[in-house]
Amino acid sequence: MRRCLPWRRLVCGGTCLLRDNGNATSSSASSSSSGSGSFKQTVAEKLEAESQALGRVACYPHRCMTRPVLPVPATQMLTPLFTSKVMELNQLATDLHCVSFSAPKAHWDAAVVLIKGNPDEVQYEVWVNPSVPGYDDRHSVAPMYGMWENCISCGAATAWVIRPQRITCTGFDEHGRAKTQVLDGMRARCLMHEMDHLMGKTILHQTTGPEFVVSTVAMSQRQLWPANFPSAEAYITAPGQFFDYVQNTTVIPPGLEWWYAQSMRDEFGNERIGQ
Repeated sequence: MRRCLPWRRLVCGGTCLLRDNGNATSSSASSSSSGSGSFKQTVAEKLEAESQALGRVACYPHRCMTRPVLPVPATQMLTPLFTSKVMELNQLATDLHCVSFSAPKAHWDAAVVLIKGNPDEVQYEVWVNPSVPGYDDRHSVAPMYGMWENCISCGAATAWVIRPQRITCTGFDEHGRAKTQVLDGMRARCLMHEMDHLMGKTILHQTTGPEFVVSTVAMSQRQLWPANFPSAEAYITAPGQFFDYVQNTTVIPPGLEWWYAQSMRDEFGNERIGQ
């Protein structure tokens, strides 16, 4: 799952780089110019790394994305080859700035998922052979969140997907140790999103209907949509928000407050430019 646009990641990365460079003092204009060149080079390297990483992603309907993957045998979880593959998957997800990732996206036929609770977390949480009771139960009475989801394997598509607010997941970590955890909010949604890929599905399969799939450009023009399209709750829910079907209101996921504020600022800025 992807949460932020490439240019916004560039802005965020640039802010971090400027903050880091600010620790070093410069006493001349030449050193300042050198620092600027170094910054540009660093940004160029990051963009080049992301461009190369994008070329390694399997996009739907690639055969890796249309069939269930194989579970990882317990005997393989402790092998150097498996550890190396997990490290490569982690690096690819990092280069792409994804909040979640899974093995099928990297052409790896294995039930391995990486998730974060929010984009600012450094380390990914690894799940091997994850299992969630009642997965894909369309008639569940559990409390639900609706959200506009995007996916690096689905191009410019954004889909309205309804998922449980809280799940219980069992599986293994990257060291082969069994674990069971209760996940909620973004962690639960990211895990369920990637489990779809393990089952050969995408957000295009999990959405309510064809009218609930729109382009990224259309999402930035929501003020031009017909009233209550494609549904009342989807219409009022901005990107980066949940719609709580229990409280019947929109909710900002914990940990994503800053990202949501940035999204709203950019949206208002675009509206002013268009006037």
